[in-house]
Amino acid sequence: MHPGTISQTRSGGQEGPARLQTGTGSGAKAKLLALIEVLLVYGVFQGLAQAWRYTGAAKWEVQNLGWSYIGGLLFFIPALVIWLARRNWADYGVSFANWRTNLDIGIKAFLVTFISFVLGLGELMLLGLDYRDLTGGALAALATIVAIAIMIRILNHHKPVASGRANLILIAVLLVLPVGIALWMGKLSLVIISTVVWQFVLSGFGEEFMYRGYFQGRINQAFGRPYQVFGIQFGPGLLIAALLFGLMHAFNGLKPGLGIGSMYWGWALWTFFGGLFGGIIREKTGTLLAPGIAHGLPDALGEPLRILMGWV
Repeated sequence: MHPGTISQTRSGGQEGPARLQTGTGSGAKAKLLALIEVLLVYGVFQGLAQAWRYTGAAKWEVQNLGWSYIGGLLFFIPALVIWLARRNWADYGVSFANWRTNLDIGIKAFLVTFISFVLGLGELMLLGLDYRDLTGGALAALATIVAIAIMIRILNHHKPVASGRANLILIAVLLVLPVGIALWMGKLSLVIISTVVWQFVLSGFGEEFMYRGYFQGRINQAFGRPYQVFGIQFGPGLLIAALLFGLMHAFNGLKPGLGIGSMYWGWALWTFFGGLFGGIIREKTGTLLAPGIAHGLPDALGEPLRILMGWV
């Protein structure tokens, strides 16, 4: 298949550690049920997240830890659905197969994401724009589109890796780095340590499990992955998961308990393309390890530094 072509395949294929559907998917009823299930889970998540943020416990967590850990655990609501339905976890990207190679891909994706993240936000700061507004979000999205193009090339030329030791050490060093900087600046606090943990585990892997794992995986089960563009096999699941991911960030502007009701459409646009970035990696590798690293490491580095520099 030549890059840039879109084709439909009629039979399943093998990509990544688990067999992922590449055909036209199930019947109309199964597709409808999958969509209803996804929307119900998404609605339950949004309802609980909005309700939790105004509780005394959530406020205590934010005040003392910087983030709500209980609220972050809501990203794992789909795990209950998968468990109750007795489905195969590997179909949702939960697998350690080919972990050394996928870990290496995750590190490369982190570097691409971090450069794009820094360039995008740097441009916004120079222009005095906010990524939550539409203009600022569009500029940040352009940086992410460039990152997607670079990542597709990396994915299509990546070779298997025999050892993951160096990458594991690198991840450990990067996670400790913000703590070391805070200690050097004399600003080390529980909030800094908590931010590293929360961003890497709950924001990084938690969000990837929910969106690239469950939402994308569930839609792929019903609709298949009948298209191929630039060597990436995908289906409606990639686009729907990215759309829901963007909407989640748009809803961050809704704070009914505080009487605030504006939607962050710029943030939604930016994170829609961020969702495509992670979703493409998920489709190519078959697991959540690489997108989790690509998502979690920049957040675990960037958020503590923002706090230390007084940019929050």
